[in-house]
Order: sequence, then C-alpha cells, then structure tokens
Amino acid sequence: MVLKKHTIVYLDTKENFFLYFSTKNNTSEAEMRIKISTESLDTLAREGLALGFFSDERPPRGYCGFVDWRLNGMISRELARGHISGTFMEQILIASPPRIGPSKILLWGMGALTEITPDKMYLTGYHLSQIMDGIRCNDFAFSIPAAGRCHLPISGMTESIIRGCFDFLAKDIEKWAANRTTILANETYLEDVLSGLHNFKLNSRDVSIIEIEGLQEEKFL
Repeated sequence: MVLKKHTIVYLDTKENFFLYFSTKNNTSEAEMRIKISTESLDTLAREGLALGFFSDERPPRGYCGFVDWRLNGMISRELARGHISGTFMEQILIASPPRIGPSKILLWGMGALTEITPDKMYLTGYHLSQIMDGIRCNDFAFSIPAAGRCHLPISGMTESIIRGCFDFLAKDIEKWAANRTTILANETYLEDVLSGLHNFKLNSRDVSIIEIEGLQEEKFL
C-alpha cells in the first residue's frame, strides 16, 4: 500500500493496529513501531506488561483487575495487607508471573482515581519508558489507566501518556528505534485511542505517522 506523505490512515482489524512514527535527530532518522491491540492478555506475546492501579480502587479494575484474577488475587492481598498502596509513582515489579504471558509485570501507582490529571498521565508514560529501559525491556505493552472510568477523555489520556513515552525515548535515537510498544485498548474505546494518537502527531513538529498496517477495512481520520 502506497500512502501519501502525512496522510493518517488506519485499517480496521479484529485485534491489531500497527503505527509507525519517525523522528529526526539532526541528520539521523529512526522509526518507532507502536502496536494497538485489543487482544486478550491471555494471548499477549510481549516481554513486559505495565499496568496502572489506583489507591482508591479495591480490588483493582480493568486490565490490572484481570491480572489480579490470573494471579489468584495476589495484588488485592498485598493492597489489603498494606504492602502496596497505589500512591502515585509507586513501582512494583513482578518477575516471571504464573498464568500470564509477559515475563515482567510492572505495577505503577496512579494515586486516587478522582485526582488523575493529564500531567500524571504524561509522567506515567515518561517513567514507564524509563523503567522499562532500565530493566532492558524494549518490548512491552501498557494500558490507558482507568480508560472510560474517570473524568478525563480517553483521547486526551492517550495523547498525554504517549507524549511522555516519546519525550523519554527521543533523547536517544537508538532507544527510539529499538523500542516496540503496544497500547492495550478495549474495542469500545479504540476510536478514542486512535484519536489521541492522531492529536499527538498533529501537535508534534518532529514526529510523523508514516504508516499503519492492517488486514481489512480502510478508514481515514
């Protein structure tokens, strides 16, 4: 498929959308591949998985709630015992978890759900990328925390968290090129996630979406 320069295209598939971003650093240029997936965590084939959880949500909900269930309530028990709290920027790494595909799970405290802000979403994206880089995991997936359960629009949340990811990775052109990021999205808000990525591209001078690959129906933003 040949695309016109700067055209935003996405293909409607059952599970996966592939986006390619490019960035220029002086005379060098690199591409970062971002995958948007609606597949189940049971079939997710990624080395790492980063999930936000909240200090005022007991038990955890969304993707984190699913992982908690798969881990036989381990996250809920640790919350109940006070070993973890969900305060903003709290970090818990679970290595080699059973019954989950990714070999590394990072739980990221988001603070109170009622106090979530675009700045917190930005910092989440920035620090998730920084932490995953620190543990040498450049193939990871993350969800949009509390998507559809809070006062913030999903498109704005997506734009903020991706901008945070970009701002960290763009410091090093090699890290940007080597990174393979997957955004987990429920089909009910997939269009909002795509809208947020579109807005990110429009508001970033040195980024362009090059191509989105898929299998079926073609649509335009």
